[in-house]
Amino acid sequence: MSRFIIVGLADEHAGSMLGLCNPATRFDIEVPVPGPDGALHMEKQPWAPKMTPIMQAIWDKYLEGIAKAEALAAGDPIYIFKLGEVCEGTYFKNSSMELRKHYQVKIAVANMEPWKQIENIRSVRIVPGDRPHEFDEGSAANLVAQELSGQFPDVKVVCHGRWFHKPTGFAVDYAHRGPYPGSRKHLEGNIARLYLKDYMFRELIEFDRKPVDLLLRAHFHQPIEVDEHLTWRDGKYDSKLLVFPPLKLPDAYAKTVTGNKFSAAFGTTAIEVVDGMIKVHDNFIMLDVRNWEVVNE
Repeated sequence: MSRFIIVGLADEHAGSMLGLCNPATRFDIEVPVPGPDGALHMEKQPWAPKMTPIMQAIWDKYLEGIAKAEALAAGDPIYIFKLGEVCEGTYFKNSSMELRKHYQVKIAVANMEPWKQIENIRSVRIVPGDRPHEFDEGSAANLVAQELSGQFPDVKVVCHGRWFHKPTGFAVDYAHRGPYPGSRKHLEGNIARLYLKDYMFRELIEFDRKPVDLLLRAHFHQPIEVDEHLTWRDGKYDSKLLVFPPLKLPDAYAKTVTGNKFSAAFGTTAIEVVDGMIKVHDNFIMLDVRNWEVVNE
C-alpha cells in the first residue's frame, strides 16, 4: 500500500492584521533607553507584533490543522503546498500591520516554525501569488523560500507546477489562481466544474495526455471541491479540483469586490492519498463577519 499526505496552505498574507502571524515572531527594533550618564540613547531590543483577536483565531486554527495533519500522516510522507501570497505586500495598506518587506518575510518564515517538529515532511512548494502581494514578480515567495531552504527538505518556488508521484503515478497540477467560486450560493462550483472539464480536455486533446488526478488552486478565499468524469475515445478519466481556504479574513477591498458577502472561511486542508484514492480532510471554519445586535424594546 502506498500512502501519503498533501497539505494545502493558501493566502497567508503575513504582515496583514487579518492574516497569519506567529505570535512568537520577534523583530529587533531600536528603542530609546537611558545610558550610564542618564542621557537617552538608542538600543536594539526584541519586539513582538501585537496579536489581534482575529490574528489569534487564525493562528489557533492553523495550529489545529498542523496537529491534525501530523496525526493523519502517522509517519507517512507529507508534502506541503503553499499556494500563493505568503506575504501581504505593500499595495493594500489599509489592513497592513507591517509594511517593511523584511519584517513581512520574517513573519512568513516564522509561520512555518511549528512544522519543523514533524520529521516526515518531504518537500515544500511555494507558489507566487498576485503581484501586489509579492513585492513584484514573485519576490516574496522567493525570499521566504531562501530562508526556509535550510530548515525544510526540498523547498522550491514554482509558479505553476505539475507534480508526479512516481511510485503510484498520482499527479497534481497546482497554481495560485483558479476558478471563480460563484456569485450566488446555489451557483457555487459551477464555474469550477467547467474549469476542471476544460483542463481535462486540454490535456487530452492538446497533449494526448492523461489528466492529473488532482488540481489545486487558491486566491478567491473560498473553499471549493468538485469532481469530473470524462469518457474520451477509449478511456475513462477522473479528476478532482480543490480551491483551498485562505488563512486571512477579508479586508475592506475584499468586502467591496464580493458585494459584502457576510460569510468568510479560514483554515487549512489535508489530502490523504492511498493507492491513488483521494480523501479530503477539511480544517476550516466559516465565520459570520457581521456585527450582531439585539434590541430588547
